[in-house]
Amino acid sequence: MGRARLERMTNRESFSPKSPSKVSLKPLLVLDVDGVMVEAERSFMEAVARALTELAPGIVWTDAHFRMFKRVGGFNNDFRLTAAALALHEAGQLERLWSAEGVGFPELESRMHELEPLCQRVVQAHYADTRHLEKSLITLAELEATGMGLAIYTGRPPEELVMAFEVLGFELPAVSDSAPHLRKPRPDGLLLLADQFGAKAVIFAGDTRDDAAALRSARELRPDIAWTFAAIGPERERISVVGDLQTETLRELLSMLGINS
Repeated sequence: MGRARLERMTNRESFSPKSPSKVSLKPLLVLDVDGVMVEAERSFMEAVARALTELAPGIVWTDAHFRMFKRVGGFNNDFRLTAAALALHEAGQLERLWSAEGVGFPELESRMHELEPLCQRVVQAHYADTRHLEKSLITLAELEATGMGLAIYTGRPPEELVMAFEVLGFELPAVSDSAPHLRKPRPDGLLLLADQFGAKAVIFAGDTRDDAAALRSARELRPDIAWTFAAIGPERERISVVGDLQTETLRELLSMLGINS
């Protein structure tokens, strides 16, 4: 990936097709990256753990802490997650994490905002060593066989989305975490993609509470579009409500939809 191309991608909110001249009759399949298209939990889990050990020597941190932050909601971005863990540690309140699902830590928002740039630099430095743990979970041929429009809405920043494309071996139109309004659980990225594809039906496959929340907010804002959330992975029952789809993997979702056998 050339430097000039990375800079272009980093400076754009999305890299999607031009607005269509007419409404598309085929559904749009929007995909989260980590946990859906790419097995990445270990790489980011390790990068965050190493960053916290560097920034807060002596902190008690386990994989369970990382996974609990994902359940809390609002911590889809791992730089923000690391900043929140560091802020809680500074306040001697890390144990609050276990009862924070759906609540978060609103009084620490200012401190998290201050810490996030530092956490981003340190996490990304460690991620350079842990990203080799990632592997692709789907092929372009499998996705193209759907006949659907295909796009990505991810919590990765643009430079890490480039790395995900390298793991996958292909690219799709995408909206990444390149601006505050494009950070899940906000629905803006889904709305942007739906408009640019001219879609009247959207299926969003995600694996976190924030993914589900983004879909539900999009549905409230644009009831003229048929929105379906597909919960993928081990948290699928926890993040689903009646009417959602649930599968262990993206391949199973495609099978459920009658696309691939």
